[in-house]
Amino acid sequence: MKLYAFQPQGHGEQSFFTIAKSEEEAKKTVERYIEKRYKKSNHFPWEAAGWGTDYYKMTVLEEGEVVENDNQ
Repeated sequence: MKLYAFQPQGHGEQSFFTIAKSEEEAKKTVERYIEKRYKKSNHFPWEAAGWGTDYYKMTVLEEGEVVENDNQ
């Protein structure tokens, strides 16, 4: 299992982190989370507006590695 970090390449928007067996599983898990938490609400908050574009980069970490994100 690895940690998958989906981080904005700019500032301000949400970062998403999940532990999964594969990249495909991680993407599906985060997509389900966004669908449930953001898209099905009465409004679509800007925090997830960049999802599905190249706005996000994915970082894959092994045990003992650290990821840093500077959301400002």
